[in-house]
Amino acid sequence: MPDNRKDKTGGRKPGSGRPKGAKNINSMASVRKLEQLGFDPIEHMVKKYREIQVQLDHLESVGKQTSGAYAQLTSTQGQLINNLMAYGYKKIPDKLEQEVTEKKPISILLTDKKENNNE
Repeated sequence: MPDNRKDKTGGRKPGSGRPKGAKNINSMASVRKLEQLGFDPIEHMVKKYREIQVQLDHLESVGKQTSGAYAQLTSTQGQLINNLMAYGYKKIPDKLEQEVTEKKPISILLTDKKENNNE
């Protein structure tokens, strides 16, 4: 079967694809829908965080900071914090890879002699 393609090199072409950082159609539609509904997820998470803090303060005032409810509220509050941090800070990569650009040769000399360092 003959190969009738104009570009026979294959692979990614320069300038092809969606530009890095560009929002796709689905995310733009989601933002528009939230705006139409008058719903701001960040504002809602902050409101929930504050409500939980009021509940935690109450449980502490009645000496219930060792209860399961306290632990669950604290966990939920931590999840809210983590979710909110995504809007204010860049995500920290799980692993950091460093590229060594300059490699220096190593020389190892093996001998049978014992050297006396006391002299």
